[in-house]
This record gives sequence, structure tokens and C-alpha cells, in this order.
Amino acid sequence: MSTAALEQTESSNFLVGLAYKANEVWADLIEFLAKLPGGAIIINYIKASHKNDPWRTILEALLALFAIKYFLASRYSQDERDKMLLSGRETEELIEEWIPKPLVPEIRSDEQWQLDTNPLIDGPITKRVKIQHHDGSVSDDVLNFASLDFLGMSMEKRVKDESIGCIRDVGVGACGPPNFYGTQSVHVRFCEDIAKFLGAEDSIIYGQDFSTPISVLPCFLKRGDIVIVDGGANLALQKAALISRCHIEWFNHNDLDHLQEILESLSDDLEQGPLNRRFIVTEGLSENFGDSPDLKKLVEIKNKYKFRLILDESTSIGTLGDNGRGLAEVYGIPRSEVEITIGSMARAFGASGGFCVGDKDMIYHQILTSNAYVFSASLPPYVAKASSTVLQLLTENEKENQVNPYIQPLKENSHYLHSLFSTSKDLQNYIIVKSCNYSPSLHIRLNPEIRKQLGLPESYGGPGSIISKAVKNGNEELYFDPFYNLECFKLQEIINDCVNSKVLPTRTKRILHHELLPVVPEIIFHLSSRHTKKDLEHAYFTVSKAIIDCIDNWKAKGNQLQTY
Repeated sequence: MSTAALEQTESSNFLVGLAYKANEVWADLIEFLAKLPGGAIIINYIKASHKNDPWRTILEALLALFAIKYFLASRYSQDERDKMLLSGRETEELIEEWIPKPLVPEIRSDEQWQLDTNPLIDGPITKRVKIQHHDGSVSDDVLNFASLDFLGMSMEKRVKDESIGCIRDVGVGACGPPNFYGTQSVHVRFCEDIAKFLGAEDSIIYGQDFSTPISVLPCFLKRGDIVIVDGGANLALQKAALISRCHIEWFNHNDLDHLQEILESLSDDLEQGPLNRRFIVTEGLSENFGDSPDLKKLVEIKNKYKFRLILDESTSIGTLGDNGRGLAEVYGIPRSEVEITIGSMARAFGASGGFCVGDKDMIYHQILTSNAYVFSASLPPYVAKASSTVLQLLTENEKENQVNPYIQPLKENSHYLHSLFSTSKDLQNYIIVKSCNYSPSLHIRLNPEIRKQLGLPESYGGPGSIISKAVKNGNEELYFDPFYNLECFKLQEIINDCVNSKVLPTRTKRILHHELLPVVPEIIFHLSSRHTKKDLEHAYFTVSKAIIDCIDNWKAKGNQLQTY
């Protein structure tokens, strides 16, 4: 026999012997297990699942031991030889040399004015307020057009009394998230009240109105889903769509023909692609423009293309419709036609917090998956009580075919102030009124011709802009737009002149690097049911004079805005 054949024979004998030995060990192990309590069950499991294969069992046992060792081992284990030992002196020197980087960039000198001009209200937020200025001066008895309390409910006696009573009963805080000791009877009552008021099956409430859309949308939108968002949507809706990580399309603000074009262009891909969730997102009354979409046509479009509708009625509930039930009431659309309605108690209700109404399954899904509902503190009980009281006041004063007496003054004020500004011959070459006459917020922008004369762009930020590229690259130095900052500063000069004449409007305070959409600075008047006709006329004449004087002064300095 050759040497090679002999070696092969010996190798085969060794493997056969090894296999024989393994089988002996396996037989001994089975015999040992059989003697243990419950051993027969283990033996039957091994024979049934592993087909009496000892090698497979041994391999899985080794893998199980490795997994146990891996998960029990320290994640930060380090070889002692790799550690650098420092003396106490060396440690102190390193600490002294270390200069931490600031969490946020320092305030630029040309932005300091924004902090200096923020009004500090001394006392309750009512129709007339007392303002403490940064320089220590005080403006008394100033007409307030900067509050979103459109119905003046924060100063309604019954609302205040009910809130005080609630605080005396259960205290101020809810002491936890809604799913963990944070839900009390007043929260449940408000959910029932708002659902009944809007004609929905159920509702859910949140501790902050801004966090409501940011928590609701990600519950229903994930990667691979599609959302088509109005191109004038407020910041909360923008961020809600962004963090959902779904595919986003933007349609021109309130341009439903453009929306239909987008849906038509997507129809072939949607039919052939995977089944996903599809939503259209818009506002009942635009926070940035003061206008509304044609809800009837919008519902027809979403039904035709089999999309669901998310409607943010934060500004429209309490202001639109004869009884304040929002855009759906204006168009006579059943709330069931709007799959998800988002709203705020921090505006017409004069309280705080947000809510979402719709069918029971949609609401229940949020209870289990919404980040703000699961992890954030619940709404303070007295706020829920105040909001329920507001709903009671509105429903108790309903009259068939008549506008609610709480809402009627607001509608009249909105129409009157809009007509004063939009029909003014003195102002027509200086400003344009962007909002509609039913909006409780009057939005005023510089006339496009004036913008050209002053060397200002049509808008700031938005897709493809320097700001959006800087945000994408994380370059914070380019977040600052000097022209945007300068135009806002000049609008603030108009506001300062108004405050000197006892009128407090507000202006656009949007941060460019947070916005996904273009921004145009505005002067804004937020109206209230408690303003009188005399108040509105005084505001109109005061602002008109300030606008004309300031713009003429800017133009006189060489048709270019000068730095400050």
C-alpha cells in the first residue's frame, strides 16, 4: 500500500472514531437528561426539532453560549494596556485648557434688536395692555392687536371662575403623561365636548398645540408613504411632514388645480406601486396668508384619487362658520369627510394645548403610538376645564340661521378693518392686503413695486435657496440673511411708531433656517370680538401714517434700505 493511501486510511479511521465517540457522548447525554426532572420533555423537543442530529444541537448550543457572553459583556470594555493613566496635575491642566463649544451660536450684533423690541406685557393679555420696554420705559393703555385670543375668552368671567374652581379641586399640574396618571375627568370631558362640538366620533388632546401635528402625522406616515402638502403650510405642518420621512410633494398655496395636476402625475405610479398611505395636508385658515381653500372641491379631489385629508383648523375653529365649527361648517361638509382634523385651544379658546378629532380607530391608534401623547406631560386640568367652558358658552348661545353672538363681533371687525386697508387710496401704492376679509388676522405686505425700489427680493428662503443649502450642509454661518433681517427691522420701526400712538400690531417672526417654504415679512393685526369700531379706526389711521412716513423715509435715503 502506498504512503498516500495509508495516510488516507488513517484519516478515515480517525473521523470514524471521532464520530463514534461523539455518538457515545450524545447517548450518554441523552441518558443523563432522561434521569433529570422534565428531561423527557427536553429529549422529545430535541428529537422533534433537530431530527436526532447531535451536530446541529451542539452548534446551536455553542451559538447560544456565544450570544449570552456577548450580551453580558461590557460594551465599553477596554484592554488595560491601552488605557492612558494621568496624574492629578495633568487632569487639572486638561480641564483648564478645555473650552466647550456653545450649544447655539452667539447673538449677532445686527440681530440684538429682535430681543430688545419684544414687548413685555405687564398684567393680563386683554384688549388694552401695559408694555414694559427694554430701555425701562412704559407704554400704558395700548390697544392690543398681537394676541390670538380672537373671542376674548381668556377674560370671560365664567371661564376664569371655572378654571379657579378646578385648580382648587385638583391642583395645577396633571402629574404625568396621559397614559400614566396624567388623565383626569376634566380631560375626558373635554375630549367628549370637542368631539360632539365638531361632529366627530372621538378626540384626543395634547399638552401643546405646536406639537400636535408633529405628533399626529408621524403616527400615520412612514417611509414609502406619500403626503401632498399646501405650499403655504405653517411651520408645525412642515416639520410634521419632514420628520415622517415619507415622500413629500408641495402644491401651490390653495391652488387646487395644481394639486390635481400632481395627483394625476402620480396616479400611474400609485396604481403600479406598493399599497401605501396617502394624505393631503392643508389648513382651514392659513396661519401665514389668512385665506382658506375650497373645501368642497378639495374633498371631491381627495375622494376621486383615494387620498385621505388632514385639515389643520387651529385658526379656523372658533372663527369660521356661524358657530365657530371651522371651515367644514362654512361649506356644510360633514366632519366624517375629513379623516383627521387638528386644532388648537391656544387661539379662539383663549387657553392652551391642541386636539385631534376623527373616527375612534384613528384616535385609539394615537393613544398607543403618538410621541407627544405617550411621553409628554398631560394638559393642566384647569386648561381642559377652561376649554370645555368655552365650548359650553358657544353651544348655549347657538341660534338657528344666526351667527353666534360670541362670533358675530369678530366677523364684523374682520370685514371692517380689511375694508379700511384694502380700499385705502393713500396706502394702495405702499402695501397690499394678503388676507381675506373673513380672516381674524389682517396680513399686510409691502407692495411689490416698493420692494423693487428698495432692492428687496420677492421672498426669502425656500427650496434651492442659500439658506436651504446651508441647512442641508449644517453650515450655521450661512443661516443669517442680512436682507431678511433688515426688512424685518424696518417693519419693526413701523410697529414702534404705532406703539408710540397706543397701538400694538405684530409682525412676521419666522426663523428662516427652520422654514422649508419661502417667507415674506408682514405686519399682522390679530383682531378680537372685544375691539370696537372706534378701536379699529384708530388702529387704521395710526398704522397708515406710520407706513407712509417710514416708507417715504426709506425711499428718501436713495431707494435702498440702509443698515442700522
